[in-house]
Amino acid sequence: MDNRSAKIKIVYILPTLDKGGAERLVVDLILNLDRTVFEPMLILFKRGGEWLAELTAENVPVLILEKKKKISPLNFWRILSALKKIRPDIVHTHLGGDIYGRWAAKLIKVPVIVSTEHNINIDEGFIYNILKRFSVRAGRHIIAVSEAVKQDILSRYHIPTDQVSVIRNGVDTAKFLKRAKASANNQNAINGRQPVIWGTMGRLSPQKGHLTLIEAWKKVDNNATCLIAGTGPLAKTLLKKIKQEGLRERIRLIGPVADPAAFLSSLDAFVFPSLWEGLGLVILEAGLIGLPVVASRVNGITEIIKEDNGWLIPAGDAEALATQINRLNAAMNDPSIIAKTDKLRAEVIANFDIKNIAQKYQNLYRALLANEQL
Repeated sequence: MDNRSAKIKIVYILPTLDKGGAERLVVDLILNLDRTVFEPMLILFKRGGEWLAELTAENVPVLILEKKKKISPLNFWRILSALKKIRPDIVHTHLGGDIYGRWAAKLIKVPVIVSTEHNINIDEGFIYNILKRFSVRAGRHIIAVSEAVKQDILSRYHIPTDQVSVIRNGVDTAKFLKRAKASANNQNAINGRQPVIWGTMGRLSPQKGHLTLIEAWKKVDNNATCLIAGTGPLAKTLLKKIKQEGLRERIRLIGPVADPAAFLSSLDAFVFPSLWEGLGLVILEAGLIGLPVVASRVNGITEIIKEDNGWLIPAGDAEALATQINRLNAAMNDPSIIAKTDKLRAEVIANFDIKNIAQKYQNLYRALLANEQL
């Protein structure tokens, strides 16, 4: 900063604001910063995205660079040029922004360079892994969205433990609570009609376990249907699988949803069969709505879902998934189910409200900046 009265300039760097958990966190974090202290700006180096309008409506400056190639030296120089003009106090990178943003910020001597790691990076390629390891050297600190992600970072990129901290994802609790189901009313509605409507939401990619879900649905009782919301590279494969299994009337791909809270509120229960997961922001959202949640017993998911607030099944086990769904279908009005959903909602409100999460980020920003100024 130029002087003590100046606001702290933060530049967030990531590819897009397309719909995803990482992108949602960035938007909500920026919207909940103390704007009397922090001056946020955003560099999107691929395209804008569906959530861009939320930031422009709040007068957050956004630069869109429209990167064309997968690995682009030109993109690096554009980011470098932009940072030279902005002269930020902090650069905070996410996703592919780590590769380009960390070293650009390092070259112009930005005081604080931080990154948030959002996932367990099991499926990253060899070249990307090398680039990430190289870019880590330019950063000051990495924030993991779960303890599971922290352990993955430490083992995958060989980073000193004291350079990694955990700040779990947060959600705008008020927005989802407006759509929340009253427990008794929800169960009465289920008792009065069929079928039970299950749903899931997320990127259509191998990680999310949709093929396991479709396989499981062959053994799910006919009184249940499933809606799969989202887009991604596996869409055609999933549609073909649904047709092959004769499930077109019972499982539907509905594409992207404009209002996640409204979509979740239309369901009776939520299923999240990921094969691996950093945390699972959508589980928090489903919990706030008041849905029973069945999810895989993996990584960051187990930092949200326990035996007393949801139902865990082995990842990739279609048989176990179908069995658990059938058990819930047969007992949706059971008081134990209501108790679990109420407990999950209370825990999300207490531990994952975005206002509290944003405060943790702001405290970390200040601490890192103060340390650099010593």
